[in-house]
Amino acid sequence: MRDAVLFDVHGNLAALDAVLAEARAEGFDRLLFGGDLVLFGPEPAACVDRLRGLGDQLVAIKGNTDRYVIDRQDEVTGWADALGDDRLAWLEALPAQLALPEQDGLLVHATPRGDEEMLMPETPASEAAAMLAGVDEHTLLCGHVHIQYRRPVAGHEVVNPGSVGMPLDGNPRAAWAIISDGRVELRRVSYDVEAVADRVEREGGPFADMVARRLRTARRD
Repeated sequence: MRDAVLFDVHGNLAALDAVLAEARAEGFDRLLFGGDLVLFGPEPAACVDRLRGLGDQLVAIKGNTDRYVIDRQDEVTGWADALGDDRLAWLEALPAQLALPEQDGLLVHATPRGDEEMLMPETPASEAAAMLAGVDEHTLLCGHVHIQYRRPVAGHEVVNPGSVGMPLDGNPRAAWAIISDGRVELRRVSYDVEAVADRVEREGGPFADMVARRLRTARRD
């Protein structure tokens, strides 16, 4: 079993399409999506449609910002309106996490304990082990922090493929991974970051300055 693994698209269709093109060129049986599909970027509806178009090849969960859009929290109603009821219903129906027995893996957005907890490369080993308490699978596939990394934790392998649409590890290229029979390869692919940042600035709206800056710098601040 060979699976493409994507997290944190955040409405960035150009980045998503670049990753999908490379993944298709390499070949995959399934695409595993770990949440945060629509908020922040300029093309949320198209991102939903791209993944839904994969049909039975798609295995997906939702992330914390997906919840924000579904619940129309605070300043995110524009993204909810852009999706429409059918796409919102599809997003809402996604589970919070999924076991992947074919890969001896568990797919979560942030950690097995919740979709907002921060599991970082530098999280102390004892704290990281507590986050994985009760997990039987060998490989934990997680996202949320937008940093591509892998590390051993208490007999498990934690793999964060990084963010497709808004990396925050200093590398603006779209990040993703391939997992094949439990073995993970981390990948990056280039796309026109500046064009997306320019569009975000032109269209404005909530978070536009932050999003454009993060796209260009691949840094949180």
